[in-house]
Amino acid sequence: MAVIGTELQKLSNTVKQELWIDLAYCRAVVVANEAAAKTYKIGDVVGIVTATSKAKLAVETAVDGSKVFYGVVLEDKTVPATTDTKVLVAIRGPMSVNKAGVFLDSTYNDDTKKGVIYTAMEAKGIQILEAV
Repeated sequence: MAVIGTELQKLSNTVKQELWIDLAYCRAVVVANEAAAKTYKIGDVVGIVTATSKAKLAVETAVDGSKVFYGVVLEDKTVPATTDTKVLVAIRGPMSVNKAGVFLDSTYNDDTKKGVIYTAMEAKGIQILEAV
Protein backbone atom coordinates (compact mmCIF):
# COMPACT_ATOMS: atom_id res chain seq x y z
CA MET A 1 0.00 0.00 0.00
CA ALA A 2 1.34 3.42 -0.93
CA VAL A 3 1.73 6.13 1.68
CA ILE A 4 -0.40 9.10 0.70
CA GLY A 5 0.88 11.50 3.30
CA THR A 6 2.45 11.74 6.69
CA GLU A 7 1.90 14.41 9.28
CA LEU A 8 4.50 15.62 11.73
CA GLN A 9 3.74 16.63 15.29
CA LYS A 10 2.22 20.09 15.27
CA LEU A 11 2.46 22.70 17.99
CA SER A 12 -1.33 22.57 18.37
CA ASN A 13 -1.10 18.85 19.25
CA THR A 14 0.92 19.81 22.34
CA VAL A 15 -0.06 23.35 23.36
CA LYS A 16 -3.80 23.73 23.89
CA GLN A 17 -3.87 27.18 25.47
CA GLU A 18 -1.22 29.78 26.10
CA LEU A 19 -1.77 33.23 27.48
CA TRP A 20 0.10 36.29 26.27
CA ILE A 21 1.44 34.62 23.13
CA ASP A 22 2.14 38.03 21.58
CA LEU A 23 4.48 38.82 24.49
CA ALA A 24 6.11 35.36 24.48
CA TYR A 25 5.57 35.34 28.24
CA CYS A 26 5.54 31.54 28.55
CA ARG A 27 8.41 30.97 26.12
CA ALA A 28 12.16 31.36 26.08
CA VAL A 29 14.94 30.65 23.65
CA VAL A 30 17.42 28.40 25.43
CA VAL A 31 20.83 27.11 24.44
CA ALA A 32 20.88 23.34 24.02
CA ASN A 33 24.02 21.24 23.88
CA GLU A 34 24.13 17.46 23.50
CA ALA A 35 27.09 15.05 23.59
CA ALA A 36 25.73 13.30 20.47
CA ALA A 37 23.58 14.74 17.68
CA LYS A 38 19.88 14.75 18.61
CA THR A 39 16.68 15.77 16.89
CA TYR A 40 14.33 17.70 19.16
CA LYS A 41 10.66 17.52 18.30
CA ILE A 42 7.71 19.54 19.47
CA GLY A 43 6.63 18.24 22.88
CA ASP A 44 10.00 16.87 24.02
CA VAL A 45 10.88 17.62 27.64
CA VAL A 46 14.24 19.24 28.37
CA GLY A 47 16.19 19.74 31.56
CA ILE A 48 19.09 22.04 32.41
CA VAL A 49 22.61 20.77 33.05
CA THR A 50 23.62 22.32 36.39
CA ALA A 51 27.29 22.88 35.50
CA THR A 52 26.69 24.58 32.12
CA SER A 53 23.14 26.01 32.40
CA LYS A 54 22.44 24.51 28.96
CA ALA A 55 19.40 22.46 28.01
CA LYS A 56 19.36 18.85 26.92
CA LEU A 57 16.71 16.19 26.51
CA ALA A 58 15.59 15.03 29.94
CA VAL A 59 16.54 11.47 30.83
CA GLU A 60 15.59 9.91 34.18
CA THR A 61 19.02 8.39 34.65
CA ALA A 62 20.87 11.71 34.21
CA VAL A 63 23.08 12.80 37.12
CA ASP A 64 23.94 16.25 35.72
CA GLY A 65 20.68 17.93 36.78
CA SER A 66 18.95 17.55 33.42
CA LYS A 67 16.47 14.90 34.57
CA VAL A 68 14.43 17.64 36.28
CA PHE A 69 11.83 19.38 34.11
CA TYR A 70 12.82 22.76 32.72
CA GLY A 71 10.61 23.14 29.66
CA VAL A 72 8.75 21.71 26.67
CA VAL A 73 10.25 22.06 23.19
CA LEU A 74 8.06 24.16 20.86
CA GLU A 75 9.87 23.60 17.55
CA ASP A 76 11.48 20.80 15.60
CA LYS A 77 15.24 21.33 15.71
CA THR A 78 18.38 19.33 15.02
CA VAL A 79 21.05 19.80 17.69
CA PRO A 80 24.47 18.77 16.35
CA ALA A 81 26.91 17.06 18.71
CA THR A 82 28.71 19.40 21.15
CA THR A 83 27.33 22.49 19.43
CA ASP A 84 25.39 25.26 21.18
CA THR A 85 22.02 25.49 19.44
CA LYS A 86 19.13 27.84 20.24
CA VAL A 87 15.79 26.12 20.83
CA LEU A 88 12.34 27.60 21.56
CA VAL A 89 10.95 26.16 24.81
CA ALA A 90 7.85 26.70 26.96
CA ILE A 91 9.20 27.35 30.45
CA ARG A 92 6.19 28.66 32.41
CA GLY A 93 2.47 29.17 32.37
CA PRO A 94 -0.24 30.07 32.25
CA MET A 95 -0.37 27.34 29.64
CA SER A 96 -2.27 24.10 29.06
CA VAL A 97 -0.67 21.15 27.28
CA ASN A 98 -2.05 17.86 26.08
CA LYS A 99 -0.48 15.02 28.07
CA ALA A 100 -0.37 12.89 24.91
CA GLY A 101 1.61 15.67 23.20
CA VAL A 102 4.38 15.76 25.82
CA PHE A 103 7.18 13.28 25.16
CA LEU A 104 9.48 11.83 27.80
CA ASP A 105 12.42 9.50 27.44
CA SER A 106 11.55 5.83 27.96
CA THR A 107 13.74 5.76 31.10
CA TYR A 108 10.95 7.55 33.00
CA ASN A 109 8.44 5.21 34.64
CA ASP A 110 4.93 6.28 35.66
CA ASP A 111 5.99 7.25 39.19
CA THR A 112 8.88 9.46 38.08
CA LYS A 113 6.73 11.01 35.35
CA LYS A 114 4.23 12.08 38.00
CA GLY A 115 6.79 13.09 40.62
CA VAL A 116 9.69 14.62 38.74
CA ILE A 117 8.06 15.89 35.56
CA TYR A 118 4.33 16.53 35.94
CA THR A 119 4.59 18.03 39.43
CA ALA A 120 7.34 20.39 38.23
CA MET A 121 5.27 21.39 35.19
CA GLU A 122 2.24 22.20 37.33
CA ALA A 123 4.45 24.17 39.75
CA LYS A 124 5.53 26.34 36.80
CA GLY A 125 1.91 26.97 35.81
CA ILE A 126 1.77 24.48 32.94
CA GLN A 127 -1.48 22.56 33.27
CA ILE A 128 -1.46 19.00 31.95
CA LEU A 129 -4.71 17.96 30.29
CA GLU A 130 -5.49 14.24 30.32
CA ALA A 131 -7.81 14.15 27.31
CA VAL A 132 -8.24 16.83 24.70
